Amino acid sequence: MNHPPLESLLEIQRRLERAGVEYALGASALLYAHGLADHVGDWDINTDATHDVLDPLFADLDPVHFGSSGIHADSKMQMFDRQVELIVQMAIVAEGQVVRIPTIPRTTWNGVPVGSIEAWAVSYSLLERLEKATKIFESLERNGANGEDVTRMLEEPLPELLAARLRGLLRV
Repeated sequence: MNHPPLESLLEIQRRLERAGVEYALGASALLYAHGLADHVGDWDINTDATHDVLDPLFADLDPVHFGSSGIHADSKMQMFDRQVELIVQMAIVAEGQVVRIPTIPRTTWNGVPVGSIEAWAVSYSLLERLEKATKIFESLERNGANGEDVTRMLEEPLPELLAARLRGLLRV
């Protein structure tokens, strides 16, 4: 199997959907869903919901909470022995400013919403995971980008080189 068990992901999905919380797969699951990776390390799920909404949904799973640290200006909840990581209000500090990475469901994989690949191009660039960022940008250059998502990410205080690369996607 090239990914953790689906059962843990589907349990989190059921709870989020019952509560009406918007969410989307990201990170290696997003890459996998787009054919840009051959495995998923863990199920990363983004949501813009707050802990006051999320914590009661998962209290019985004894999640491990992580607050913001380093360049991460968000928080996380790990569940199912780290098989699932819920990224709460994803944000990354770049050049002293907080860049929000919004939850933007765009496609589905096995019935689970998958986030904006454009938003994850920004995320991986800011996290200096350049191999993954390059794969995404090359895919967007070949296949086209969602102009709305690019425009949304350009509203954030991005480093100029990253903003220029994003603007270049609007011309492809």
